Amino acid sequence: HSEIFEAEESFQLFTQQLLQPELLDFAVPESLEPVLRDYQKHGYSWLKLLANYGFGGVLADDMGLGKTIQSIAFIVSELEIIRANKQPVLIVCPSSLAYNWLYEMIKFAPEIEAIIVDGTTKERRELLAQLDAHDVVITTYPLLRRDSTFYEQQHFHTVFFDEAQAFKNPLTQTARTVKKIRATNRFGLTGTPIEN
Repeated sequence: HSEIFEAEESFQLFTQQLLQPELLDFAVPESLEPVLRDYQKHGYSWLKLLANYGFGGVLADDMGLGKTIQSIAFIVSELEIIRANKQPVLIVCPSSLAYNWLYEMIKFAPEIEAIIVDGTTKERRELLAQLDAHDVVITTYPLLRRDSTFYEQQHFHTVFFDEAQAFKNPLTQTARTVKKIRATNRFGLTGTPIEN
């Protein structure tokens, strides 16, 4: 009886927190506290809440303002666990955004060890061979498809699918690859308001 009761109680707490994210008390990493605007702190708390309960989710921001920085704050807050488990964060994004992610990390969270996996097949293989030496691995949708057999064998702390509307059609190869990626936390980021 008590187990059922506890489950129900924790679910009620979860729904209350979902409805009132401002009540959440997930401390923003100190280094990023002055950088994040209030609404970005809400976004960060939302990611922490979902991860805390083992749910995935989507961070939609049609202004294009700061999904990256909210995600970086989440990564910084989880760095100890990422390093202890040697399970990096995977960021998959359109080719045009890969370096943007890297630059934002260098700017706002230089403590994060991040790499972009690109280049020739040989160069990518070399980078992928030393994956767990990094906190964050950034790749693009086309390269995720090409290197899918490798990525599917890994377990990541978190995977962020940036511009997640890129694989809306479930029949595409990208969508199939995305489904096979294993991660403790899965988040989609989109700048487009979500239909359906």
